[in-house]
Amino acid sequence: MAKEKDIVDIPVDIYNSNDEMVIVAPLGWVDKKSIDISLEKNVLFISWERKLPNFKENLMPMQQDCYWWVFNRAIELPQNIYFDKIHSKLTQENILMVIIPKIIIPEKLKLEVEYM
Repeated sequence: MAKEKDIVDIPVDIYNSNDEMVIVAPLGWVDKKSIDISLEKNVLFISWERKLPNFKENLMPMQQDCYWWVFNRAIELPQNIYFDKIHSKLTQENILMVIIPKIIIPEKLKLEVEYM
């Protein structure tokens, strides 16, 4: 079992299309209030805390494979996104989805000449 000071790669899935990027993170046993999402320059920071449930005092662990502490993840974002339109959703199954809309760059654009 990893100790709290060990570096643990937090699993996330990242999906990509022409319109958006979507980051998906399963957050089983994570309180919604502990989720923090922030943006600094072009890096998205996600953190959450998974707390060990309260068990009876006489229960002793036989095996511990789960991680119980604050998790952090930094994801570098491309420049062609609407930074001010990033939003997130938490499903009933405790799956966090961060939706990142992309700027759509037209392949061809006709510009009108303005007469002065």
